[in-house]
Amino acid sequence: MNILSSLLVALGLSMDNWAVTIASGCSHHEAIAKSYIFKVSALFAAAHFLMFSGGWLCGAGVGKYIGAVDHWIAFIILVFIGVRMVKESRQNQPETDVCTLHSFKTLCVLAVATSLDALLVGMGLAFTAAPFWATVLMLAACVFITSWSGFYVGAYLGRKFGKVMEALGGAVLILIGMKLLLEGVGIW
Repeated sequence: MNILSSLLVALGLSMDNWAVTIASGCSHHEAIAKSYIFKVSALFAAAHFLMFSGGWLCGAGVGKYIGAVDHWIAFIILVFIGVRMVKESRQNQPETDVCTLHSFKTLCVLAVATSLDALLVGMGLAFTAAPFWATVLMLAACVFITSWSGFYVGAYLGRKFGKVMEALGGAVLILIGMKLLLEGVGIW
């Protein structure tokens, strides 16, 4: 496996994360502080770094146990948060209220949910000739960049279209959860 392959793995693993941060950005109706975007992007990158590294260290031995339920865990988390976002978009709240998606606890759960696939990919790549440091550093960088850009794209859409985008963002989380579940059970 070469550097280009590592980059493609990193980009592939960061796409769910990008969609989640776009959805989160959609629920912001005011400008998002750069410090907030930095913290969340760093949190998501750290979660992917740790999950990939943990998967690499564990190897395939633990993979069969985690792989049997990871899609269910991600599905439940993403659907739960997506439904909450859709409900909040339908409530008649002032625009200055902060969506529950923005709580640190919720963001940590989302970081774990979007990085579960990195754990399994790390397990799988542990037995290949993949360069560990190049892959994991590219992964962390891609997740950080996609998180950062996702917030800006989502915030722009949220400001332009308001609560419609917040509801759409929640629907996207639900669809990502369903996609992960279908992939996990072998239908997709």
